[in-house]
Amino acid sequence: MAQIKQGRWITPSGSGVSSSLRLGTDTLVGFYTPSALDGAALKLQASHDGQNFFDIVEDGEAWTVSSDPDAYVPLDATKLLGAEYLRVSHLDAQGAATTESAERVLLPVFRSFE
Repeated sequence: MAQIKQGRWITPSGSGVSSSLRLGTDTLVGFYTPSALDGAALKLQASHDGQNFFDIVEDGEAWTVSSDPDAYVPLDATKLLGAEYLRVSHLDAQGAATTESAERVLLPVFRSFE
């Protein structure tokens, strides 16, 4: 059964980068977006230590997902298997970093496969 855990990605007002989330042993399969987002897309970034983050790249492109409000965004969990921590960066329609006008909270969804 999929479940929302205690972790959240929080992007403070005036910032364009969320807090980090430690993935743990369950598999991140998606997340829910809030009712409003200023950015047009979200770029996922991985870390092994929670301090240094790197773009998740596939076929030479950074992995981005839509930032539609009030949506469930499914993720390809195989792209996250090597990450210990994850955060999101907010992007404008041209793919450049942007900031949020208010605090934004994204709710991650994890799945245990038994």
